[in-house]
Amino acid sequence: MFLFDEKFNSMSFELRGFFLENFLKEIPFCLLMYSTKISAVLLLIVFGAALTSTTFAAAEEPMSQDTSVNVGIYVISIGNFEFTKGTYVLDFYLMFQWENPTISPVGFEFMNGRATSKEKIYDQRTNTSSEVWYRVQATLFITPDFHSYPFDTQDLKIIIEDSTFNNTIITYVPMTDVQGIDDQFRIAGWKIQSLSMNASTHEYPWGEDYSQLTYTIKLERDAGLTAAKLLLPPIIFCIVSGLSFFFKADKITHRLGLGTSMLISAVMFHLSQTSSLPPLPSLILIDKIMIAVYAFLAASLFATTLIYIDDEYWKEVDYTKLVNRTGGLITIILPFLIFGILYFL
Repeated sequence: MFLFDEKFNSMSFELRGFFLENFLKEIPFCLLMYSTKISAVLLLIVFGAALTSTTFAAAEEPMSQDTSVNVGIYVISIGNFEFTKGTYVLDFYLMFQWENPTISPVGFEFMNGRATSKEKIYDQRTNTSSEVWYRVQATLFITPDFHSYPFDTQDLKIIIEDSTFNNTIITYVPMTDVQGIDDQFRIAGWKIQSLSMNASTHEYPWGEDYSQLTYTIKLERDAGLTAAKLLLPPIIFCIVSGLSFFFKADKITHRLGLGTSMLISAVMFHLSQTSSLPPLPSLILIDKIMIAVYAFLAASLFATTLIYIDDEYWKEVDYTKLVNRTGGLITIILPFLIFGILYFL
């Protein structure tokens, strides 16, 4: 540095001026070169940061926003069906199929009962589609409808909801091609009327909504077997009591005994048919039928009583015949009239 200063001082005035002039010319060029390199580095840094943030955002964003989950149910068998209590055990296959890899519907639960066993028998998941099968045995319940008993229908239901995710994440969609009942499905005295599966939204009071899937098996009683078992005895009671109209007036004791015995039999039969049912707030079909039977038996006894009074006190033969014929006609018409009033009103 000392040598450089000494040499610079020894230069002539003209040389020093030339040197300074060229040195000052080079300064802007050097600054320009350095600023260009710095700008390039800054641009590279900004571009790299933008690329990295875009990559992370793409990685964090789900591949699909589809919330639908296809559901299929195939029922194998039923056990312990008690229609008076509304309880039953169903054994069935449950299938879930969905496309969004960020969701999983395996955390399902039954809203009308509990699963006694739940076995996963198939599980295949990819980034484009997933499918899971379960073999489930569940103890379920319904609120039975006795309004039309003994010709009633009952709806056996499987009600499913997800236990974790609401309907903004998982939405059930019924699969019409994966639903049904096995041919071995049998319930004594009942027939399968129809099958249906639908999805709805279950709203909770705390502001959450969950997708709910309901699979319904509608059962109806075997009309022939039900009529033979439950309606034949009341019909026999009426026929036997009606035979009393063919007895002579002097057989009044036999007529009274026949009518009262049939009335007692009808009451006992009615109690035997309804004793297993829970207390009901209104008349059901069996009640209306039996009230009509009571009307028939009561009318028969009333006509017999009038005949007895005439035979004992009035001694009018023509009146006895009139009461017997008119009483028989009224006895036949009255139960139908009463049943129609109870049924339609």
